[in-house]
Amino acid sequence: MLSLVRADWFRIRRRWDVWIIVLGIPALALLAYVSGALSAGSIQVQYVGDVPPEFQAQMAAQDAAMRAFDALPYQFPRSIVTVLEGSTLWLVIGAAFLAASLLGHEFSWGTIRNVVLFQPDRSRYLAVRLLWIVGLVVAIFLALVALGALLPAIVRVDPGDPAALENLDPSQGWVPYGPTASVSLGGSLLVAGAFLVSVAGGVALAGLCALKFRSVASGLLGAGIYVAGEGIFIGLVMSRATGDLRYLPQLTLITRLTALVGDAQQAAGLTSGAGGMSSSPGWVALPPLVGASIVAVWIVGLIALWFVVLRRADINE
Repeated sequence: MLSLVRADWFRIRRRWDVWIIVLGIPALALLAYVSGALSAGSIQVQYVGDVPPEFQAQMAAQDAAMRAFDALPYQFPRSIVTVLEGSTLWLVIGAAFLAASLLGHEFSWGTIRNVVLFQPDRSRYLAVRLLWIVGLVVAIFLALVALGALLPAIVRVDPGDPAALENLDPSQGWVPYGPTASVSLGGSLLVAGAFLVSVAGGVALAGLCALKFRSVASGLLGAGIYVAGEGIFIGLVMSRATGDLRYLPQLTLITRLTALVGDAQQAAGLTSGAGGMSSSPGWVALPPLVGASIVAVWIVGLIALWFVVLRRADINE
């Protein structure tokens, strides 16, 4: 088994696309975080002319509250979520490309083809490739988490006066557009785990499509078509379904991944639970554990299909 791991490493380490993804995503996350941190707290409340003292005090309170609110995402441990929220889309796309790229060419020039022609058992070769894909994705993810934990000590954002948020009177005009309470380290890691599960879903789907169509481009295109098709299907069902059919959208992959992230953010105190998909007509909420179980079935099932597709595929000499 170790010889197969080394053989894949010799092939993977020479691929520029792999290194661009592994190093490029953390670099983009770093740039986005620094840019956002430097602009945090730049909002200022200004007034011109002769303003009554009571109105000046009200504006000063709003200014302090806005500065404190803008600084919240850049304070540890919420900074971990800030980094991941800004880079999850890149990570999903990059991880899906890695899966499709490392699997789509196996039938033409990859390790699986070269060895399977001599030995019929393909499962362990695919298992090693899956191990490498998981290892690369986890390495990128851990780098992002580490950035989120370390950057607040390097790029400092003045937290302002947190009490200004607690003492703010909503009737004065400005109301924060999200929760203002502090987030615990456990809550931040819970949200990070939900993001990682979303990435795993993208890897499982793109990898299956790449193995089925034996092409990187076709694999990514097939995964994209599925995502778009599911979105259209969900929109139709949620607007028309009644009775038990209302639960049908809850069984689909992308919907459950989106809801999983939303549930984690609500549990961590990052959102109030209002808005987003949960406010759509026809939405029926499921208990978080039930939703997580559905996601687990999807991901395990898709990866199991990797082995079924490869075992039944014809590989010509």
